[in-house]
Amino acid sequence: MSAPQIVGKRKPVSASSILESIASDLMQIKAEDRLTFADLGRVLGKSEDQAAKYCEGTAEMGVTAFYFAKQAWNGRFTGTADALVTEGKGQSNDRSKATAICKANMALSIALEDDEEASPREVRKMRKDLEAAREAIDELLNKLSVRAA
Repeated sequence: MSAPQIVGKRKPVSASSILESIASDLMQIKAEDRLTFADLGRVLGKSEDQAAKYCEGTAEMGVTAFYFAKQAWNGRFTGTADALVTEGKGQSNDRSKATAICKANMALSIALEDDEEASPREVRKMRKDLEAAREAIDELLNKLSVRAA
């Protein structure tokens, strides 16, 4: 089996473009959900002023605020930034995606053979395959994503 062809070099993603994409998605959420900066701040565990800075793209968000937002808004919050990062790394072909999913399925099936349960040790052992399958599934699902302007 041949490896997927990736043409050219990965395009680096700048910090400012990530901040801008997060800001844009956060502002869209604010508008669509009719939220105030205080409302956003409550979800993020931050002040109204800090939430406004995130929406302007002038402040970098800490990991706890990021995950509070991801929990509240999931792909609506990270969709544009995820697309930026994914775009730069090149995509595998769909046959490779199917192979990654099958490989993870096989590893899971083998782990279930003896006791019908995947132990933490077995999950750790197959983690690389599971992560590759998740990435393949995400790439397939991203074919459905169309953001409104």
